[in-house]
Amino acid sequence: MRLTELLPQYSIPASHSDLTVFGVTDDSREVRFGFVFCALPLVSGNALHFCAQAAARGAQVVIVPEGTPDDALGLSEFEKTKVMVLRHAKVQSLYAQLVARFHSGRPSTLVGVTGTNGKSSTVSFLRDLWTHAGYQARSLGTLGLRSTGMLHTNVEASFTTFDAKSTHLITSSLAPHGLDQGRLDGLEFEAAVFTNLTPDHLDYHHTMDAYFAAKLLLFTERLKNTGTAVINADDERAGRIIQEVKRRGAGVIAFSASGAPSDLRLLWRSANEQGQTLVASLFGQTFEIQAPVAGTFQAENILAAIGAAVATGVDIKVAVKGAEGLESVPGRLERVAALENGSVVYVDFAHTPDALRKVLLGVRPHVRKGSQLHVLFGCGGDRDSSKRPVMGRIASELADVVLITDDNPRTESPAEIRRAILSAAPRARDAGERRRAIGAALSNLQNGDILVVAGKGHEDYQVLPILNDFGEPLLGADGRALTQKIPFSDAQVVHDLVYATNPSHERKTVSTAA
Repeated sequence: MRLTELLPQYSIPASHSDLTVFGVTDDSREVRFGFVFCALPLVSGNALHFCAQAAARGAQVVIVPEGTPDDALGLSEFEKTKVMVLRHAKVQSLYAQLVARFHSGRPSTLVGVTGTNGKSSTVSFLRDLWTHAGYQARSLGTLGLRSTGMLHTNVEASFTTFDAKSTHLITSSLAPHGLDQGRLDGLEFEAAVFTNLTPDHLDYHHTMDAYFAAKLLLFTERLKNTGTAVINADDERAGRIIQEVKRRGAGVIAFSASGAPSDLRLLWRSANEQGQTLVASLFGQTFEIQAPVAGTFQAENILAAIGAAVATGVDIKVAVKGAEGLESVPGRLERVAALENGSVVYVDFAHTPDALRKVLLGVRPHVRKGSQLHVLFGCGGDRDSSKRPVMGRIASELADVVLITDDNPRTESPAEIRRAILSAAPRARDAGERRRAIGAALSNLQNGDILVVAGKGHEDYQVLPILNDFGEPLLGADGRALTQKIPFSDAQVVHDLVYATNPSHERKTVSTAA
């Protein structure tokens, strides 16, 4: 592709007008002759330092943030005559668009889901509904690239949304902080779903208004004008999103799990051994759905998925029938063990105050009369610390037995994090290291009790500080604590401990997220 075709918005000098571009990358190590290198802002360090390396490897165009002086690029006088330097106000956004130009083949239908909680469950449920309707469907997000009947590929994400290059490479091969950082630029969605917005990632966004503004971009910039927004009417910001969507001329489907007036409205629900029974008004028709997943909040996610399915052409009766065959979502209120005494263990990704509240409220109806609800959780290090006592208070108010353990402490002291949670959880107990804590939690379970192991969900690792003999974090040359990443799966640990203590217990009763 010629440079003038790739970057029509720039006035390309005659010396470069015939230049053929063979690739676009943000990694200087991937640069080959004829590549465009985009110097994206880094979490740590300065991407401009890699411009010289990109030039040495054959980059003929370097794109840097607006206002970057020439002497910050590290280019030799010779390289300055060979490499064209372009400046752009939003390099991340431009990079995503350029990658999209190189990888244009995509599925015929794309749906984006945004919000604080419920994203992974909603996309997984939508994938199942599409599959039931006869479509070839895939979901892409925190759980990796998945299809119905397949737990994982080797493609997994560290964040909610993949980086721009991975997003476009993966979506093109199929026949989402990503919005704010421009990772989805270059994609257009037939439908966009808003689940909810509660405090999270405020260490990045700083304020709820900024957090909401980032989510709103899916509806103002990425949703097609002919598309449909599927909005949770129970969220206080629903009206603002609906207003913006209608201003563009796009359609709106509203859903509500509280019974509020909406296109999709939950009328009644009842917990049972297999999951829950839902009675809902869907576009004026009343349906009963035998959903094979537990939790009130999952009822909300089922409505969101049905809305997105209908928005993309699935008949409402087909979508309802598909909802009765939903697969369990790894790490999302996933039932991982049923003990011989009738107690049950769930693993859930809940790592925010609102998510923990919803999980505990959602599971409570499944607890037998006279039995207890147990919860085991921790909080991650190097993240928003203000939510630690809040989550401790919520757990103490909503669960009967509360155990506090480690999540991903990263560079922080695990004991200090636990103490912060315990400060607002008077009935809670410090259970220490996570594997030992899970063992203690299992030993506490009596007939009919339910245990929720919260915080890590599908994750199969832990990030821990390396401690000295005094229990203090070891520091590197830069003064930061040294960390180690170890294999750790809540589901697998529960499975191992249950099977070790109950040799006759059948392995099939435990479903792990590999």
